Amino acid sequence: MKALALYGPGDLRLEERPVPHPGPNQLVVKIDYVGICGTDVEFYAGHYPPFIQLPMVLGHENSGTVVEVGEGVTDFKVGDRILCGPPSACEDGCPLCKENRTNICINGFPSTAGIGGPDGGYCEYFLIRDVKHTMLIPVPEGLDMKDAVLFDVVCVALHGIRMSKFKVGDDVVVSGTGSIGLSAIQFLRAAGARRIIALGTSDEKEPLIREYGADYFINSKTCPDVAAKVCEILGSPVGTPIVYECAGNPASFNTCVSCVKPGGQVVVIGTINEPFPITPGQFSIHEPEFQFTFVYTREEVEMYLDMLARGKVKFPGMVTGVVSLEEAVPKYIGAKSRRGHLKVLIDPSL
Repeated sequence: MKALALYGPGDLRLEERPVPHPGPNQLVVKIDYVGICGTDVEFYAGHYPPFIQLPMVLGHENSGTVVEVGEGVTDFKVGDRILCGPPSACEDGCPLCKENRTNICINGFPSTAGIGGPDGGYCEYFLIRDVKHTMLIPVPEGLDMKDAVLFDVVCVALHGIRMSKFKVGDDVVVSGTGSIGLSAIQFLRAAGARRIIALGTSDEKEPLIREYGADYFINSKTCPDVAAKVCEILGSPVGTPIVYECAGNPASFNTCVSCVKPGGQVVVIGTINEPFPITPGQFSIHEPEFQFTFVYTREEVEMYLDMLARGKVKFPGMVTGVVSLEEAVPKYIGAKSRRGHLKVLIDPSL
């Protein structure tokens, strides 16, 4: 079978590997689609954690069809369509897993296929090495697998909203209009937000941003005073009770702080991987609350699939490209520009 393995910075190789077969408590999935994550792009650029074991097949946003099950596997059968997510409760039974907070399991990140040691889904056939301790979620009949595989980015946004203090009728600001920001806008609309103000950097995306549910759009790159513009829209001298940071960069974070009303909440959903100076004294007098969030739980993936199947949410235009394993690096992962793309999927059958 074909597989795309990372050997080092800028060294992602397409190679032939044997088709895996499952042992006890394992199963094999024929990959339908695997999402290309920003983490994969960062790994290709050489920005990966010290625990990574190279060479490693990337890909942690996996969807596929079960083709073979090993001894002891009773919850899945050949032909089942499933999402293959991060680890579930860890084998060690850490304190966080005992609290059902598996998304922040102390063993989770290094154990995630395609991120830590086990190989991921940038391949034709994906071996689930531990069925008992992997988040495997059935996909309802009738759902397009291209929609189902969006679970990773969509549920990051859903988890952040569920961790926030949002109430029906709240005005909100969402900073960042990539796949996570658009997902947040969609869920906030479904949850009953009064006015949704989206902050982005591309006027060309405004029609899509409004289609997802934003009532207002502010180009934070060209607007001289975003906070003042938010207040103008609201007709109030203060900002919104909740601001969601979904862009994952220092400029967005600082803008979010300026837009939240005194005593409000800034929910940091985006991952900011660079240090930057902040001056707490400039905003501590207003007593804002900061909530940082990370990935999602099994329950939230099931919520997403159910809401999608019932037509409660939809994500038009989210998938902006489907490429083969051969095309993944030149067309997207290693491309000089990824402008215009939201979510690109790999279809290994191409």
